[in-house]
Amino acid sequence: MSNSIALKRSYGVDVASYQNTTVNYAGAKFAFVKLTEGTDYLNPKADQQIKSAKAHGLLVGGYFYANHSNSVSRARSEAKYAVAKAKALGISEGSYIADDFEQGSGNSVNGGVQANTDAIMAAMQEIKSAGYQPLIYSGAFVLRNHMSITRIVKSFGTCLWVASYKVSGRQDYADFNYFPSMDGVAIWQFTDNYKGYNVDGNICLIDLKTSSSSSKSKPAKKATESLSQHPVVKWSIGAVAVVSNRKGAYVYTSSKLDKRESSKPKPCGSVWQVLGLENGAVKVGKGQYFDGRAVYVKANPIAYNDNKHAVAKIVMPHTHALDAPNADAGKVYGLALNSTVEIQGRVGRFLKIKDLHKGKQVYVTGNRAYIVL
Repeated sequence: MSNSIALKRSYGVDVASYQNTTVNYAGAKFAFVKLTEGTDYLNPKADQQIKSAKAHGLLVGGYFYANHSNSVSRARSEAKYAVAKAKALGISEGSYIADDFEQGSGNSVNGGVQANTDAIMAAMQEIKSAGYQPLIYSGAFVLRNHMSITRIVKSFGTCLWVASYKVSGRQDYADFNYFPSMDGVAIWQFTDNYKGYNVDGNICLIDLKTSSSSSKSKPAKKATESLSQHPVVKWSIGAVAVVSNRKGAYVYTSSKLDKRESSKPKPCGSVWQVLGLENGAVKVGKGQYFDGRAVYVKANPIAYNDNKHAVAKIVMPHTHALDAPNADAGKVYGLALNSTVEIQGRVGRFLKIKDLHKGKQVYVTGNRAYIVL
């Protein structure tokens, strides 16, 4: 079964039709499989290579060899073709797909820095819009001299897959004294003969993760849906902030956002009680603020209006519907742990439920059924 993560400084390989269908190389934790070239070529071994890489527990991604040169329209078409084949071959959304942009075999890198970059970014946007994580692969010289990696990294984050070899021939390990330092490098391909297997050897400089919440072409709706986590909160909590930035969000010590509380960001999907809003910052504690652009706020309707309807989740075992909103009320029937019920308002800390079988009003204690936002 394939893994969804390859930790930083893990080794990996990339394979094409030149390699065997078995993808199992000593020390490798990830594999990128060539999918397509242009819009009419499919690697005939891709299906078996992907299945083999998964079976050997590797994180699996794909790449296509560019024939688009500096053409935006061809870049989009080639990326769409690669994405379609990735899906058909079982590379799940959230995985990495790279645009392999190098000189030769139908591709030219000499079309000008701006035009090349426009085409590459168009391909990467198609990949991202389809729910995959885009990378750009090329040699260090081409990355530095035939495209604007500043523009690319600004738009797509840490997304460079750079090839640069210390020596020609076999290398078993990456020598970081030779690393071609540049911003935005996710993967370094350090040899074309990893451990004598005649396969490209790579090392990742970041944790490679199969994302379950990749951004799509309409991020406002999709990101909110995928990142909501459906937090559950007590009836008395007015609102919560959910960290929506995929890389996490920093907590600041004032609403001016001029000093971080810690160098470590709070993780994506984490939920925080909102205590107030100041200058566009979201207050989540005494002297604790999030940048309002890195979180989104979800209000609890029940907290502000006794008559609002909502859905609640039973969060404690042995919870019962009660026949009256008071601590001494009789128990009517049991409610299963983690089940959901429709709330039709509240009386103080007691949530009102309509008994669909008998048509009468029953209640549940507010600390046993949290509101789903």
